[in-house]
Parts: sequence; structure tokens; C-alpha cells
Amino acid sequence: MKYCPNCGAQLPDNANFCSVCGARFGAPQPNYQQPQYQQPQYQQPQYQQPQQPQKMTYMDRVRQARQEQKQKKGQIKWWMWALIGIGTYLLIQFNPLGLS
Repeated sequence: MKYCPNCGAQLPDNANFCSVCGARFGAPQPNYQQPQYQQPQYQQPQYQQPQQPQKMTYMDRVRQARQEQKQKKGQIKWWMWALIGIGTYLLIQFNPLGLS
């Protein structure tokens, strides 16, 4: 008599398979190992203190004000050109002075 290495059931000597669990005898059993689950590593986020706003010097404030004025001038010029263009178009279309 021999015993099943898988479940321990008693089997006849000429058995090739276990009648209880179905394990095969005679051929080497594949050495399969189930992959082990590894829990992902958790990293706690690093706390960074908020930075204090830097104190602006007088000259920095003057430069910033000039830059803002330049941006506003660019916007005014764009609108001014748009109004001039529309006015010219209307003068040409309706010709209120009777010029040809």
C-alpha cells in the first residue's frame, strides 16, 4: 500500500492517480508557488510650510505698477483701433457727407 502525498489517502500500489484528490503519481509534481501579495508601501506626504510672501521694496512696486500700466495701454490701443476701424467702415458705407 502507498499513501497519497497530497491528501494522505491509502491507495493500491499500482495506482497512478489518487482516487480521493486526483493527484498524479510517478511524474514529478510541478513546483508551483503562488505569488505572494505584497502590500504597497505607503509614504506619508511631506508637509511643507507655506512660504511667507517676500516684502516688496519701493522700486519693485514701481516696476510692477509700470508693467500693469503697459498692459492696460495695450488693451486700450486695441479697443481704440477697433473703434476707428468700425467708424471708418460706417463712414464708407453710409457716406453721410455725400463724398464720392
